[in-house]
Amino acid sequence: DGVGSADKQRARETIRDALTTLDWHDKVTFVRVNARDTGFLEDDIREVVRGRPTAILQGKCRGPQDIVYLDGLITIAELDAGIPYGTVKIASMIERATALEEVSQLAAASARLMALFIGCSDLGNEYGYRRTYRGQELETLWARSRVVLAAHHAGLLAIDSPYLYFTDLEGTEVQSRWAYTLGFDLKACVSPRQLPVVNRAFTPSRDEIEWAEDVLKGETEATLAGRAVWAVDGMMTDAPFVLRAEGILQRARAADALTAARTDAADGA
Repeated sequence: DGVGSADKQRARETIRDALTTLDWHDKVTFVRVNARDTGFLEDDIREVVRGRPTAILQGKCRGPQDIVYLDGLITIAELDAGIPYGTVKIASMIERATALEEVSQLAAASARLMALFIGCSDLGNEYGYRRTYRGQELETLWARSRVVLAAHHAGLLAIDSPYLYFTDLEGTEVQSRWAYTLGFDLKACVSPRQLPVVNRAFTPSRDEIEWAEDVLKGETEATLAGRAVWAVDGMMTDAPFVLRAEGILQRARAADALTAARTDAADGA
């Protein structure tokens, strides 16, 4: 949707060709398309779906009705292209006040939905907060948290806005760690140089891993002793902490596996 009107068809064809000719094995591909009210969306979907992206990223979504409409367009495009129904998913940008107001209904509007993606800049123009762009951006805290809650309640991924000062890697890490703390699953980037910084921020720290291991060790000892509550570093701990600990270790193992796979691929190259 960031392409000029005269170049949109060429952009659609370029994206379709890239999706079908480049190796996207084990990759997730999102294609951001034009908003429903632009008059370009229908042609976007007709062309891009042929490339079988993982998901269509719907910008400037206004509410559940836009999700339902997009679902219908994708269904028709899949049928025309001979693609199995449900292959192409939907990710929705929450960057309109109406979408944020109805975000729970929006998150349940289609079985194709896989993610909600907050667009803090566009949203701020209607919401009214004055975005500071750096650090924790506490002015966006409620909106960000609302999107995380709606996404996770519906079993979707929650994706945070990118840190726009892409040469400021220290600032990228600060904001990425904050997004991880708030519960986001992913954070967008505007430059490849941010990728390792964001990945590091979204990987459990050594302290988190040690805490999780202590919790599970304490659970085993408490179970053998017939207790439902135990202490870790002087903090009362019980069953809900076990779920958190298991999640931390699962994420850490996944990060280790990804690092190993990348190392093997690099060695093979």
